[in-house]
Amino acid sequence: MPRGPFLPSEFVPTQFSSAADKSNFGNTLLHFLDSDCARELFTKKFYDRLSMTFGHIAHYVEYAIMRSSCRSTA
Repeated sequence: MPRGPFLPSEFVPTQFSSAADKSNFGNTLLHFLDSDCARELFTKKFYDRLSMTFGHIAHYVEYAIMRSSCRSTA
């Protein structure tokens, strides 16, 4: 992991997300990227937060993961 783990004390809670929620997302994102975007780590919960944070980029990430996981190695 290039940086992390993130700690809740590094974030400011808001009415929408606690500091723990924010640090958990940051750690999940770093873990996902460190795993070379492993399909099994791209959960619905992660996708929902990713799309709220970065907008439509989550759709492109999901498409790219599905496309690469469906390729044949033959």
